[in-house]
Amino acid sequence: MIQEIENLAEIIDHLIITPIFSGSSLAARPVVLELYKAAREKFGKPLCLDAFERIISGAEKSKTVLMTTGFVVPPWMEAETDGPVGTATLARSLNLGLDIVPVIVTEKSSVHKMKSVMEAVGFRSGDLKQVNGAPRRCAVVGFTTDNGKAEEEAEELVSEVNPSSIIAIEKASPNRAGEFHSGVGVNISDVSAKVDKLIEIAKKSGIPTIGVGDAGNEIGMGCIEETVRELLPTGSKCGCPCNQGVASAVATDSLIVAGTSNWGGSAIEALLSFHLSAKELLHDSAMEIRMIKAAAALGYIDPASGFADPGVDAIPASIHGALIDVLNFIVSSRRADSFYIRKYREYTKKKRG
Repeated sequence: MIQEIENLAEIIDHLIITPIFSGSSLAARPVVLELYKAAREKFGKPLCLDAFERIISGAEKSKTVLMTTGFVVPPWMEAETDGPVGTATLARSLNLGLDIVPVIVTEKSSVHKMKSVMEAVGFRSGDLKQVNGAPRRCAVVGFTTDNGKAEEEAEELVSEVNPSSIIAIEKASPNRAGEFHSGVGVNISDVSAKVDKLIEIAKKSGIPTIGVGDAGNEIGMGCIEETVRELLPTGSKCGCPCNQGVASAVATDSLIVAGTSNWGGSAIEALLSFHLSAKELLHDSAMEIRMIKAAAALGYIDPASGFADPGVDAIPASIHGALIDVLNFIVSSRRADSFYIRKYREYTKKKRG
C-alpha cells in the first residue's frame, strides 16, 4: 500500500504542475517546473504525499483544521478565484473522510464571499462555537490586516481552535522585509491578512503546516525562497520601496507546487480518496466547474482579466474540470484493474512461463 500511494502521488505531482501557459504571452518559460524541481529536491518525495502524510498524522490528535486562503490582486483589489475553490473542495473531502471540521481564515472583506463558497460546496457555516462537533459545519473567520494585532489574534485563534494542521492555499506571504506583493511586484501589504503569524504560532506548538502555491509569493514558498529570488524577474527586486522582491520568506513543513493552486488541494483529495477507497472524497468535474462559477458569481475574479469570470488564472472552468476528470481517472484506475489490463497480465504471464 505504501508503494502504491507513493507511485500514485508521483503521477499526481506531475499532473498538477502542467504549465498551461509555458511559452505563451503570459509566461516566457515553464517557471512552475523549476519551482517544483527545487521543492522536490528539498523534500525528497512527492510533494502531495508529504502534505497528505502530515495532514493524516495531525488528524489523529485533533478533529479541526485551520485553512487560509484569499489573494487580493491589484489593480482590481479583489480576491481571486484561485484558492477559495481548492480550499472549499479540500475542506469537504477532509470533513467527509476524516470528520475534520474546517475553520477558514481570510480577509475580513472576503468573509461573506467565502462563507457562500463553503455553503455552495455543501457546508452550513456558523461561528466557532456552533461548529464544534456539528456534522457538515464550517466556520469562516476574518483575520486582521494590521501587523501589530496579528500575533495576539493568531495566538487566540490557534488556542481556541486547536487545529490538527494549518493549510494555506494561494495565500499572500510577506517577503524577507515583511512586505506582501503581487507577482508583478505591487505592494499589497495594506489589504493582506497577516496570517503568516498563524504559521509562526503553529511551528512553536508543533502543529503541521502545509503551503500550496504556484508563483513564489505565497505562504509556504519560503521553503525555496532563494530559488524564487533567482528565478522570477520580480523575485529579488519588486520595485516598491522595500526593494526586496516578491519571494515568500514564510516556510511551511510541507509545500505543494502546482500550476494553479486549486490543483494542489485536489491532489490531497485524490490521495485521501485512494487511501480510504472512497471515490466520493475526490470531487468531480461537475463540482469543479460549479464551484468556479459560484465563486465568480460571488465576486471572486480571474486575475488575468479582473472580471468575475468563471475561470482561474486565465484558464476556463471547463479546462479545470477536464483536469479533475483526468485526476479521477488516475485514482479510479488504481482501485481495480480494467478488463484489458487483466488480460494483458495473463498474456505476459503465459509468455514468461
